[in-house]
Amino acid sequence: MRSSPCKIELLKITLLFLILVSWGCERGVEQEAGGPSLKLSLALSPVPYSGLIAIADEKGFFKKNGLDVSLSLYPSGRECLESVCRGDTLAATVADIAFSATALEDTTIRVLASIATTVGSQIVARRDRNIQKPSDLKGKRVGFSSNTVSEYFLYAFLISEGISPKGIKAVDIPPGRQAEALLNGDVDAVSAFDPFPFQAKKRLGENAISWDSQNNVAYHWLLAVKESIAGSPEPLKRLLKSLIEAEDFALAHEEQTKGIIARKWDFDPEFLRESWPGTRLNVSFSQSIVTSLQNCTNWQMSKMGKTKDRPDVLNYLYTGVLDEVAPKTVTIFR
Repeated sequence: MRSSPCKIELLKITLLFLILVSWGCERGVEQEAGGPSLKLSLALSPVPYSGLIAIADEKGFFKKNGLDVSLSLYPSGRECLESVCRGDTLAATVADIAFSATALEDTTIRVLASIATTVGSQIVARRDRNIQKPSDLKGKRVGFSSNTVSEYFLYAFLISEGISPKGIKAVDIPPGRQAEALLNGDVDAVSAFDPFPFQAKKRLGENAISWDSQNNVAYHWLLAVKESIAGSPEPLKRLLKSLIEAEDFALAHEEQTKGIIARKWDFDPEFLRESWPGTRLNVSFSQSIVTSLQNCTNWQMSKMGKTKDRPDVLNYLYTGVLDEVAPKTVTIFR
């Protein structure tokens, strides 16, 4: 049975309409992605666990998502977060320990997401100071960086080794000067986070002895912002979209990922081989972040002699952006 000319013409018109609608939708997406770029300033510490940022910048994911990112490098997450508190940058990478310490003073900072976890902290000591085992640290000058994982895991390491924290002479040293202080003999040992343990061991050579200080307890590498930026979340959406694309790339191209990170921050390949097994790059907002912030806040307040009125760490969380961009990655209890 042959179709009538009217039916054939109606079918042609319908197909043409569908093609035009489809073409129009695709064009709309292209126009949205190709719109004006939004600016975002990001303070970060150049470490392996900032790797998703290196990938997103190197592979053009920021530009693809309409984001013009300016990167400012700092030796530690604490200093990165301080730049956000001062208003110098909009977002920062920071460890959960340093975030907790800062949040007790500035209640307007918020966690945006976790972008990595790591177990890279170590105690590095000088053998020529009669240090061969952890108990030999008693009475020695040990460098640390206050309100960072350097201090937190030094305390945890001493307790696990049966050493009273008062049994050492703790010396507060900026993270970037730890290796130099140990090499010059200003201290007998240091509690350090990547990449500073590697630098200290390489410069000391056979005179170095070291121990992992985290006991396989990873800390979260967070993205943090001021609460006020929540009113204009679009740059943050584009930031997280870019980092999720970077995570997909990292999972599919491990060797290329390591090469990008090494080139981006001029890492010694030996350092990256040593630190990589303890580094996990992924965008998430899990319950472990809440637990970690609670533990860190409790420790910080106990150190300050405060046992009452401990804050609810849920008030530090800003899940709205990741809820919208990748809701399955948000797994906190609420």
